[in-house]
Amino acid sequence: MQRNYLTIKQFLESEFPSLRGNISGGNFPPPPLAILLMKILSFVHLAAIAALLLGDKLWTMFPFVRSPPGWYLTAKQYPMQTFVGLFFILPTLLQSFITTGAFEVMLDDGKILFSKIQTGRFPNGPELIEIFERAGFVR
Repeated sequence: MQRNYLTIKQFLESEFPSLRGNISGGNFPPPPLAILLMKILSFVHLAAIAALLLGDKLWTMFPFVRSPPGWYLTAKQYPMQTFVGLFFILPTLLQSFITTGAFEVMLDDGKILFSKIQTGRFPNGPELIEIFERAGFVR
């Protein structure tokens, strides 16, 4: 995505010299729920590492817990599947929620000239030229 941004930036600066040095870009913010889920997953990763290091003794540290829970015993029975699911599959799924694929072209005042989220596609060169000319920029 960074390469797409740099290509568009160079193209716009060559077509509209007044834009040179005035184009900036950044990542579109992910949804708050996705950020929360990633934080929870980080905690689960740490808990899984603690369970790996401490073993069944981990559960004796909690008051009123006499034996490990059933889900823990099942995870212990299938360590490879648990590891792959916890450290590869879940992070990949959550990452797909964080990566928005957004490409927004907006002015300093916040007016959106083009939105990949709304259109579902990336803008082409002639289209960008027309959009900026309509916004009042001179070639």
